[in-house]
Amino acid sequence: MRIGMFGAGRMAHIHAAHLRTLAPEARIVAACSRSGARAEEMAATWGGRAYTDYRRLLDENELDAAYICTPTSLHAEIGLACVARGLHLFVEKPLDMNLAAAHRLVEAAAAQGVIALTAFHWRYSQGFLRARELIGDDPVALVALRWYWTRPPIDWMWRRQEAGGQIVDQNIHLIDVSRALAGNVETVYAAYNSRQVNFEDDFDDWDGYAVTLRYERGAVGTCAGTYGLFPEIQLGPVADFAIRDRLVRVTDKGVLYYTPQGVEEWLNDEPFHLGVNRAFIEAVRTGDASAIDTTLYDGFRSTAVALAANYSAESGAPVTMNGFIAASINPEAAA
Repeated sequence: MRIGMFGAGRMAHIHAAHLRTLAPEARIVAACSRSGARAEEMAATWGGRAYTDYRRLLDENELDAAYICTPTSLHAEIGLACVARGLHLFVEKPLDMNLAAAHRLVEAAAAQGVIALTAFHWRYSQGFLRARELIGDDPVALVALRWYWTRPPIDWMWRRQEAGGQIVDQNIHLIDVSRALAGNVETVYAAYNSRQVNFEDDFDDWDGYAVTLRYERGAVGTCAGTYGLFPEIQLGPVADFAIRDRLVRVTDKGVLYYTPQGVEEWLNDEPFHLGVNRAFIEAVRTGDASAIDTTLYDGFRSTAVALAANYSAESGAPVTMNGFIAASINPEAAA
């Protein structure tokens, strides 16, 4: 199984480590980064040749699959080039900053018949799987999503045009979990602030995020976040689901279940990113994609919600998801 690694940062190294554990037959034959030093480090650590141009990597190597772990604005561009060569795709979230480009990638992957996954790793954790069993088909009344954090450790994430801010780059995991457990989002209404607590000249991002969500199946929700705190803050991430006489709380550690009888807890017993890599590798190995729970289309829908929140915060108006998606992927028709 010959793999090309596009991107050579933290997530690329995490996925490469899991590949070595899960698939002895898989090998990284090439790694690409805008930084030559990082590409060389990736290749030296995990094997293969180093590149700074993804086109050269594709032209000079025979691959079976591609891991796309670059900055978000390059996901669809590189993904489309990989799909054109028939490569199976593992794409980090969000799917892309440009929703029209993300939609083109979804359609191209489907037309080519490649196995493709969006790396929403929360959905492959034991905590999430248990939460899905606990909720079942019961209606959710309230969704409450929260992630409090600090300035991102990676410089390009300080720029909203490249990373989209916390809702797009980070809280999108919680949005995706909520879509899986409470249904698709129908409308979004958001308010953000900036230069409220982060005064660094090179920090071009929002500081605080407050998003209201209405789901198609009737639930209402909130999604709150900040980049204004300190790294050691221990108040998130959390996704709460209020059901009649019960509360299901999903975290990165597992799931808590609150009932009149008390609180039960189930903890994740494996590394957080292992499950999503296992699902992808098994699908590529066997040709059976049934274990993939976060298709490119799922990634597209969760990305659309996060981008709609940004649009709402900037316009000051509520956003209807169906209209927002239609206008994004076909602006001429919307006009």
